[in-house]
Amino acid sequence: MHDPVPVWAPPLLVMACFIAMWLFVTWLLSHASGWVTLARIYPATGDATGIPVRLRAVRMGRSGLGQFRNVLTLWVGAQGMQLHMLFLFAINSPDLFVPWSDISVTRGRQFFFDYIEMKFRQAPEILLRIYGSSAERVVEAAGADWPENQTRGDTLN
Repeated sequence: MHDPVPVWAPPLLVMACFIAMWLFVTWLLSHASGWVTLARIYPATGDATGIPVRLRAVRMGRSGLGQFRNVLTLWVGAQGMQLHMLFLFAINSPDLFVPWSDISVTRGRQFFFDYIEMKFRQAPEILLRIYGSSAERVVEAAGADWPENQTRGDTLN
């Protein structure tokens, strides 16, 4: 005769499967978005300083595969920007610090939404596209430190 399955086993199994899937998806997103590559090149070495801007809608990666909504904070400082991901999604995604000198910026419009798109000198295949009012807040926070577009000559300010 078989022993019956303990009453606590199915919920524990469901919870373990959920946690395993969460870890896998966040790990996958860190690679698809290019975050892992940027973290190797631009690791943050200290606490974030400057003006924090919560990013509402962001696409990131080689072809915009990484999409983030309300989980990224960008700290705008005089020397550059630091990107921080909400701890629940930060598996394999440590903070990044990119100096302004390594960033080129273009702007555009997709459907009805304006955006700014950043490219990084040491990882030009990875894009960071910030949409809407979040983009405007980043430009405003950077003020005179905002990098100019290196390719077309237009700026956001």
